[in-house]
Amino acid sequence: MKPAAFDYYRPSTIGDAVAALASSDAAKVLAGGQSLIPSMNFRLALPDLLVDIRRVDGLDGMEAGPDGVTIGASVTQSRVMASDAVSAVVPGLRQALHFVGHLQIRNRGTVCGSLAHADPAAELPALAMASGAKLRIQGPAGERTVGAGDFFLGPFWTDLGHGEIVTGVHFPAQPFGSLTVVDEIARRSGDFAIAGLAATFDLKGKGITGARLVSFGVSGVASRMATAEEAIRGFEQGDDGSDLYAAAYEDAADAVDDIHATAEYRREALGALVVRNAASLAGRSVDTDRRGRRLKGRPGRRRSITDRFKRT
Repeated sequence: MKPAAFDYYRPSTIGDAVAALASSDAAKVLAGGQSLIPSMNFRLALPDLLVDIRRVDGLDGMEAGPDGVTIGASVTQSRVMASDAVSAVVPGLRQALHFVGHLQIRNRGTVCGSLAHADPAAELPALAMASGAKLRIQGPAGERTVGAGDFFLGPFWTDLGHGEIVTGVHFPAQPFGSLTVVDEIARRSGDFAIAGLAATFDLKGKGITGARLVSFGVSGVASRMATAEEAIRGFEQGDDGSDLYAAAYEDAADAVDDIHATAEYRREALGALVVRNAASLAGRSVDTDRRGRRLKGRPGRRRSITDRFKRT
C-alpha cells in the first residue's frame, strides 16, 4: 500500500519544528521513520504533515561522560551501538540495540524515536526505565525533563503533549557494583520480544542486594516488577529461584494474549528470564577496569529459544 497524501517540512531549528508540529493536530515527527513510514503505508497512521527533524541544529549530538550518556533526537541506533565510549559508560545500550531489528533498521532508526514511539515490545523504553533515564522535551510552552518511569503511559502512548518533541535522552552511568542486563525471548532474531527483561542488578559478595526489573513485550507497556524486586534481595548463588519465579509470574498478571503467544506463556517466560539472569550473576565479581565496570563473562547474551526457556 501507499500512504495517504501529506505535506512535508524540513526545519533547521527546533523552534521551527515545534511551531510546525503545533500547527496541525495530525502532524507527526519524522526522524528515522522505521516505525512511522510502515504505519503510514498500511494507513494505520494518517498524518497530514511530516516534520523532518534530521537536519535540525543541535539534535545530532552524542556525549559520553562520567555521569552518563546524552543522545540527541537524530542520533541513529547504529551510531550509539558502535560507540565504545558509550558502551563503557552505559553497557546496557549496546546490549539492547543488539536485539533491535536488523542493521538496516538501526542505520536509520533513532534511539529517541524508539522511545517516543513507545512500542510495548521494544527494548529501549524498558532499558530507559531500568536505568532511570530522563527525556528532554521541547514544545510550545518551553523545555521540560521527564523521567522514563513517568513518560510511558500505555501502548504507543506517552506523556508528549500537542506540539512537543523529544529532543534528547540522558542515560545515567551504570553505578559501581551493578550490572545492566537486557534479555528476551523472540521467535526469530530481530523480531519484537514475546517476553523481555531489562534490569539493573546491584551486586555484593556472592549475592544480589537489589535490582530494578522492567518487563517488556508482556503487557501493554514496559512495567517495573515491584514484587520480583522485593523477592530478589538477598538472592545468592545456589538459590533455586522458586520464590523469585513466583514473584515475577505475579508481576505479569496483566500479560496479554495475541497471535504470538498466550498470556500464560508470557508469564512463565518472564519468570524464567528473571531467575536465569539472577542465577547467572549471583556470585560473580565486578570488573572495574576501563571497559566500564562490567561483570566478567557475557550474561544476557543471545541464546536459542529452547535454551532460554529452560528452568534448570
